[in-house]
Amino acid sequence: MKEYVHEELNREIHSISGYYLYTEEGLLPFKEREVLNLVGIGVVDNSCCGVGGCCFVRIPGHVISWQDTKGDFYISRVEPITEEADKQEIKSLLVS
Repeated sequence: MKEYVHEELNREIHSISGYYLYTEEGLLPFKEREVLNLVGIGVVDNSCCGVGGCCFVRIPGHVISWQDTKGDFYISRVEPITEEADKQEIKSLLVS
């Protein structure tokens, strides 16, 4: 089990070549449980090799506990998804 610190939505996280941000956070029903998922955007706008970007989805895992407070943060406990078949099934749910 791992702790997941919830990210602030629409807050840019900068790196040397650009930034990313999460635009959505949600729970996806999966096999009688819920999977935490985040939708984000990555932008390359400060690179010597050009500019670009992409959308992405992050799946921290199955939710064990949801948004407990810890100081100024919300923390959820998640169980990482390790089975390759489950990963593929979740992927097919997200692209359909």
